[in-house]
Amino acid sequence: MYDKDIIMLQIAASKMDPNHFLMLILLRFELFEYFNGNSVSKDQLQDELTQWNRLTEEMLFLLIAIFERYVPGISHVTKEDVTMREVIHLLCIEPMAHSTLVKSLPENENHETGLEAVIAKVATFKPGVSGHGLYEVKKERLMGFNPFFYHYSRSQRSKAEESQKKRRAQESNDKLRPPMPPAFSPSFSRIVQLLCCDVFIHILRRILQRAAEDRSTHWTEAMIQRALHLIGQALVEEKTQLECGSVEDVTFDFSLKVGSEHGKSLFLLLSKIKALPSLEAQKDLVKWLLQMFEIVKCIREKSSPTVSVSMDTTKPEENSQDKEKAERKRKAEAAKLHRQKIMAQMSAMQKNFIESNKMLYDNMPETGTQEEPVSAMEQRELCITFGPLRGPTPAEREVLTCILCQEEQEVLPLAPAMVLTACVQRSTVLTQCRGRIPANRPLFMPPDLAVGTHTGSCGHVMHATCWQYFEAVQNTTRNRLHAELIVDLENGEYLCPLCKSLCNTVIPLIPLEPLTFNENAEIIGQHLTLPRWIQVLAARIKGLKSIMQDNGSSGTTGLFGDGQPDFRSILAYGVQERKFSDGIAEMLVVCATTVHRVGLKTAPNELCPRVPLMAWNTCAFTVQAINILQEEDKPLFGSLQNRQIAGLKAIVQFAASQRLKSSQGVIQRHFADMMGVGLVLSIPSLYQEEGIDLQPSAVSSAFNNMYIFHLVTMAHILQVLLTSTGEETEEARLAAELYTTVLQHTGLVPDLSGGSVAQRVKAGIEPFLRSAALFFNCLTGVHPPEECSYLALPFNVFQLFQDYRRWCGSPSINKALQGKTQTIYPRRRNRLIDLPEDYSALLNKASHFRCPKSTVDERKHPTLCLVCGAMLCSQSSCCLSQLDGEDVGACTAHAATCGAGVGMFLIRECEIVLMASKTRGSTYPAPYLDDYGETDPHLRGNPLHLCPERYRKLNQLWQQHCILEEIARSLEVVNVMFAFEWQLV
Repeated sequence: MYDKDIIMLQIAASKMDPNHFLMLILLRFELFEYFNGNSVSKDQLQDELTQWNRLTEEMLFLLIAIFERYVPGISHVTKEDVTMREVIHLLCIEPMAHSTLVKSLPENENHETGLEAVIAKVATFKPGVSGHGLYEVKKERLMGFNPFFYHYSRSQRSKAEESQKKRRAQESNDKLRPPMPPAFSPSFSRIVQLLCCDVFIHILRRILQRAAEDRSTHWTEAMIQRALHLIGQALVEEKTQLECGSVEDVTFDFSLKVGSEHGKSLFLLLSKIKALPSLEAQKDLVKWLLQMFEIVKCIREKSSPTVSVSMDTTKPEENSQDKEKAERKRKAEAAKLHRQKIMAQMSAMQKNFIESNKMLYDNMPETGTQEEPVSAMEQRELCITFGPLRGPTPAEREVLTCILCQEEQEVLPLAPAMVLTACVQRSTVLTQCRGRIPANRPLFMPPDLAVGTHTGSCGHVMHATCWQYFEAVQNTTRNRLHAELIVDLENGEYLCPLCKSLCNTVIPLIPLEPLTFNENAEIIGQHLTLPRWIQVLAARIKGLKSIMQDNGSSGTTGLFGDGQPDFRSILAYGVQERKFSDGIAEMLVVCATTVHRVGLKTAPNELCPRVPLMAWNTCAFTVQAINILQEEDKPLFGSLQNRQIAGLKAIVQFAASQRLKSSQGVIQRHFADMMGVGLVLSIPSLYQEEGIDLQPSAVSSAFNNMYIFHLVTMAHILQVLLTSTGEETEEARLAAELYTTVLQHTGLVPDLSGGSVAQRVKAGIEPFLRSAALFFNCLTGVHPPEECSYLALPFNVFQLFQDYRRWCGSPSINKALQGKTQTIYPRRRNRLIDLPEDYSALLNKASHFRCPKSTVDERKHPTLCLVCGAMLCSQSSCCLSQLDGEDVGACTAHAATCGAGVGMFLIRECEIVLMASKTRGSTYPAPYLDDYGETDPHLRGNPLHLCPERYRKLNQLWQQHCILEEIARSLEVVNVMFAFEWQLV
């Protein structure tokens, strides 16, 4: 009805005397007395003045709206012109998507907006980085922008004005001025007489006079801005009429009337306002109005062409600005030449001094880029993570700020504990056997990675005591229904106080010990060879009555040999003691218990012998899961986010410290049954002596890690050879037999470096080496250069078999050569399924879907699992199944086996459904976009095409285990009063 009200006022203005019409307007706004010349009392109440100012603002805005002409019949415009103007002003607020424009435009009687016919004329489409495209108004259309567009709301008007000021300042464009309007039709041509009638000019004089007197309580900046806009409209109207006809025929005489009444002319009042500091924002508009006065005056006097006058009026200011710029440029050039002259003099003086003191400089060591040659051994010491040439762990002081109490504290072993927020979840992202999750978890992580335990962190730090207080407050505040839908307090879940990420535990921060080698490691290495190292470890295990005493010595002589030295000889290679504060020890138990509980889906039990195993397993799984940079062609080090680096270092140090809080007998029994991360992290337990918490010295750890890593690397190479697939399977098996047989008898390395087998081995062990480099970097803190030298491997990794040929004669290897294994190496990198480019192909596939459990031909809800590609019948009672004694829908049941409870499904309505459990889920935008770069939920009818960038981000969301985090944040934003029954999906 607002547009029709304006039209009714325009009809009245075109039929009535302009002064009479404005008098009625003043009476309607109760401003007649205010503008009737009655002086305002000094004792006038401030509330009344504020009310009059507000009413004056609204009256001026109404007058601006009455001069609105973009209505067919009011002026000579078409419906297309009207739509173009609406679109221009919408895009002047901000760039908008196609759907936003459609929703914002009014519809005609056919429920059409007419956008398609005009959008290409006024706007440019700019595709977004992820496919979401926006329209931006063309530069040449900005001249039609009216800051007082009558369809704007108050907030839109403010936002549009600010946006256009910023854009025009960046483009050095004209300032905001009243646009050139179309001419009124003959029936409404008398409306413009309002702009030059006596009452209107009187209103303008009173407003500007109060501003010129700088009585701040009697005017507002909004009032002045609107008055200036109306003056601009009047001058533009007069200029247009003068240019279209002779001066004698033009009756519109605004510029002549406002110059009368000496001392109160608008020209003089504008000159005073220009100097007011409180109206600095309107200074450009005032300058333009003064120039327009001169232009109109020149046209009336026919003194010079319009363009020349316009240039002359701006010339003095422009010339002064040019002079200032030229002067600044001249001074800058002079300063530059002066600096160059001084630098040349200093260089000459330096050369003369060096020449005169040549003998002194010849005896001094050079610095800078010409350093003394560094030996190969010294170079390797800086970049090898273990072995006799291991580099040092630098001393780094780490001072962190608690996000709860904002106090700083240094991370030290004996200081109060500081913890990192973390979320532990079961995962099948790395699985090699999709859909087959074992009912009972094996003792060690299986090679097929059927299900693992991932531990991630958002990277925010708290004091342990602050976190415990925060958790206690959360547990006692259960009166918020919405909060209980987001987090499961019974399972220890909480939202990070800073970023609102979902967490269920904390990881204690354990600093690295700064160390350098003070002992002669190479001399010890000559004595501590691999056979000697194996004998020492075997003796230690037997002497401590661990796994060999429980199960006998059968099955171990092939690896350890018969001759055993004294079981205490391991202590001869150095031990040291390390202790942690009670707070850190307590947090180690808290984190380990959560990993054990979540990973095994069992009740908390810190005395369970699998607790340290689960800590090592989650460390290994997290390292492998985070190693996704290989497929993105990014360097291994330096490309991870800060929160990923912090979380990875914390989880590695947490896993390494588990032996201090677990039974040493349990750790020692696990040691002899392992091959992997757990072996590296559990070997320090062998140094325990009569209840004293000891660990190997830096030299002992360097050799332990090197020998373990080399043995595991050889085992992995054989795994790659034994599991090769394709046409060369037999060749690979023969190669593996050749390695073990020839090496066992001769110790020579077969020359297969240039063949396909060597290439397969290289591709197979590369993911393992990258994960190992990440792990040892977080464990030792040695700064890395390249992976190969960093891990102390020979240039040809097959050389390991010659160095350690006795190990290749193990009966277990010959047994593996004759058997078959299901896991293929290198393990494939799982990704979401491939989707067709056209969404109609999926709709066609869904139309042929039939529910496997129902024979009734009724409407179903086909759903596609993006993890494995299975088509399911969701949101229907026909496919309900039992899960943990509860009826659940097909998607919930499928996610339990396919994703360990986490699922990602594409529903028919072109939306993604994320599921994290039987009680939590959320929707997510689909990767299909229309031609305007927008999603089309509920299928309005636009053709949809796959956006590779969006699907890549969706794949990262799944690979990086961020689905739980996304669901929690979605539920935090959406205030849901009643829980949705996600278990029935």
